[in-house]
Order: sequence, then structure tokens, then C-alpha cells
Amino acid sequence: MAFITDDYIDGYIEKCPALGWQGGPGFKTLVVTLANGREKRRACWANVQHSFNLPFRNIKPAAYANIKQMHLLAMGRWGNFKFKDHLDYEAANAQFAIGDGVETVFQLGKLSALDGVFYERECYVIRSAAITVNGSPVSPTVDANRGLVTFVSPPANGAILRWTGEFALWVRFNQDDLPFSIDNKSGGQNIINGSVSLLEMPPPPLP
Repeated sequence: MAFITDDYIDGYIEKCPALGWQGGPGFKTLVVTLANGREKRRACWANVQHSFNLPFRNIKPAAYANIKQMHLLAMGRWGNFKFKDHLDYEAANAQFAIGDGVETVFQLGKLSALDGVFYERECYVIRSAAITVNGSPVSPTVDANRGLVTFVSPPANGAILRWTGEFALWVRFNQDDLPFSIDNKSGGQNIINGSVSLLEMPPPPLP
């Protein structure tokens, strides 16, 4: 593992969580109930924030050591690291931009649409990416830590930019402590149980 910046660790917790892990998107909304029973609501966040609760069941000391190592490097809630959301980690020919003949740098993302209403989720930790412009494969530079795609020449005005690949998230521990327990032994090794709570974070700033 290495640090990309002071508080961004280029690494994953290697041990997969057990079945029963929970996670998903969240927003923050201010809600005021009026005297007539109606509500006034204001969306405080433009970008989604995912959170996760991950159980680790009946793991051996080597697997626990990897989780503890990440917690130590991150110093609890301070540091950020990478995490694969097993419920949402793929883009399949997803449109992420339309060229204007001027811009050369674009943010990868996934577009959700329903009855003409759109929400674009930005994607940052890029594990693989095949880029097309109007259906033709191209090879721009991809910043795998920030999800930024840079073309040598700007795509033409109206050109449709799409990508297929896998992505992950930047997260941090949502806990400063790491309580795990020894609950059994097998083959002379301790059998360990515990859980971690993670919260999605934005990507590292540009240098």
C-alpha cells in the first residue's frame, strides 16, 4: 500500500466481507412541516454518499491483520482508501459526456434516467475503462484515482462519449475503534469475528 496524498491510501481491504453486509446510497434533506400539513424540503447535497456496514465472520488471523493494517494506516476515521461496492461496480456503454469541440477533460460517471429526469453519479476509482466516441474506440488518458478522462484533442461538438468498465469508491472508516473478538479456534488458529463501518468520500484533490 502507498499514499497518493497525505490522507489517501492506494489500497483495499483485501478480505471480502461476509454475507449479510449492508450498504447503499444516501442524501441529506432538510424537511420543515408547515401548519397546513404540507412540507418544504431542501436537498443539501448535490452528490450521493454511500455508506456500508461490513461483517467479517470466522476469519483467521492473516485476514484480520489486513483489516487492522488498513485501520492503523488510516488512523481510524482520518484516512481514505478504496472499496469495491459489490452491488454497483460496473458501467456498460454508459454515456458520460457530450463533446463541445473545446473541452478535453471529462469526468466518468453513470446516468440514471426516469421519465425525462436525470441524475449523474460521478465515478472515481477506475479499475478498467474502455472509452468510445460516437461508438469508435479511443485511448485517452484515464486518471484511475479521480475518474478524469483527458483527450489530446477535444472531441467534436455533439460527439457522444461512453465507457464500459469497472469502478470502486473512495471510503473512510466511520469508526475510530476496531472491536473484533476471538470466538473459537481451528487448527491451532484463532477464529475472529467483527465488523467495520465505511463512509464514501470524494476523490483526492488534484496536485
